[in-house]
Amino acid sequence: MPIEGFDFKAFARSLAEQVGPALPADISDADKQYVINIVHNFCYMAGEALSNDTSISFNADQASIVTQFIGEWAFHKSIDIIRSGINPQFRDGILQKIAFTIFEIAKTAIIKNMPQGDMIAVVEFHVKKAYNEALEELKNKGVLTEVQVKEALSHSNIDEMAQQAAEQEAQAQTNGAPPSEGYAPAQNENKILKLATFAIVLRHLPLEKRQGLLDKFSPEDAAMLRDYSNMEDLENKLDPSLVAKCLDEFKNTLPEPKKINKNKIYHKLYNIVKNSDISKISNMINKERQTVKTFVTQACQGDIQSELPPRIADIVCNYLDEKINR
Repeated sequence: MPIEGFDFKAFARSLAEQVGPALPADISDADKQYVINIVHNFCYMAGEALSNDTSISFNADQASIVTQFIGEWAFHKSIDIIRSGINPQFRDGILQKIAFTIFEIAKTAIIKNMPQGDMIAVVEFHVKKAYNEALEELKNKGVLTEVQVKEALSHSNIDEMAQQAAEQEAQAQTNGAPPSEGYAPAQNENKILKLATFAIVLRHLPLEKRQGLLDKFSPEDAAMLRDYSNMEDLENKLDPSLVAKCLDEFKNTLPEPKKINKNKIYHKLYNIVKNSDISKISNMINKERQTVKTFVTQACQGDIQSELPPRIADIVCNYLDEKINR
């Protein structure tokens, strides 16, 4: 059933018409037309899909938000791809992956009544992840080299435009103009990265402790933490260096830890593995870091010494105990 007040054809056309004046001067006329066409086509298809989706009941504003997200990011990432020099035959595939990701993430965010600021941040986070994954796929197929991937990741039209806007804002304030509402993609992305990193921590906590921590967050952030906690292979989807930085920030905000008796931890772990199915434990730690695997493997063999810090060993021990007894 069509969405009342939402003319997806006219809306797609309007968004495409706004692209021309915003296109950078350093790309060719043919590439400029490509960007205009991509924005129109993706917005048209998204609007049509929303209008025909009987499983949701979006109003015109909600449908416009999803469609506009797709238009804006199709604009920015197509420019990044063009500037990266990626062969034109691979452009559509990368952009389609991004558009599909936005479509699903934005719909879910609206259904969950997520605040606009959080919605922008979540979409941006997943756009960058989808873009990275698409480039990695092409690299694994031998289409792109590591150098070409790094080159592609070095471009960010949205950040360049944000920088230009900030400079114009600063100049306007110097001339006495009132400040305008700004866009801070780095701030939004940082919040999402911290939530995703904290979700990794949550996955290794007992259920009662996990819920106690979730209760300290706003309902919107708690919902995002649950989503990330349930995301398969989350650790490998994030930049390890950024995760480490976030973990260090978390550590600096925590009170001094109580002293942990490592001998008690090792004894507890030994009892867990001694009374459990070794193959089950092996499957549980299959994707863990090598130091964790070594720690548990040695315990299985009766060797309860470890290079792991006692607090990490305690987390691993509690994690195994919870999983086995669930």
